[in-house]
Amino acid sequence: MTRRSHLVWKLLLAFFATGMVGSLVAWGYLLTTLCGKPRIPAAATGNVIPYNCHGTTVFITDFDNAALHWLIPLELVCIFLGLVTAAMVVLGAVKVKIDVQVHVRRTDGGADGQARDH
Repeated sequence: MTRRSHLVWKLLLAFFATGMVGSLVAWGYLLTTLCGKPRIPAAATGNVIPYNCHGTTVFITDFDNAALHWLIPLELVCIFLGLVTAAMVVLGAVKVKIDVQVHVRRTDGGADGQARDH
């Protein structure tokens, strides 16, 4: 792996790690603020989708509703891709050198006058 491609893998790893942490923080923020939403529909602010929050109906926005459905799958995708890129970074850092040498001895006393090995 070249030095440049190793850098690209490291940048991808940083991107996916940021995605993992970011979606986890967004999920935590969303869950702590949902129950504080208005209890009556408010079309002016976009809070029109009913949501059951511990037995109380609150009204959330389209963005809140989309975040409820997509943050966890986004987190799982970032985790999977982060693990794959981490494996690539580790494999790129490992340098394996295999040295193979072949020594051939003539034992038939060939035409070039070499002595036989016994």
